Amino acid sequence: MAKKRKTREQKKLADQRHTFTHSQTAFISSTTLSTKQTILPKYESKTVALTPNYYPYLKKDLSKTALLTLGILIFQVLLFMVLKNHIFVIPGLTY
Repeated sequence: MAKKRKTREQKKLADQRHTFTHSQTAFISSTTLSTKQTILPKYESKTVALTPNYYPYLKKDLSKTALLTLGILIFQVLLFMVLKNHIFVIPGLTY
């Protein structure tokens, strides 16, 4: 079976994640003045800004989980009410 290859969009997203975690440093070369005084090299640090909603799938996953949990709880309450009122009887189970 062939190995699944990443799409171009997946590669772009991965590249953005990797560039965010590493700060980029620019180097300014040293210059020599006419009086032979050397200026030390300067480093400038640039950071990439992170958008606050960088994980759009998180909201979707949490809503699915909440709906599934709510559905299970409603089913349990309905099952309890049905068994409590003897609408449906399971042998050996008393309420």
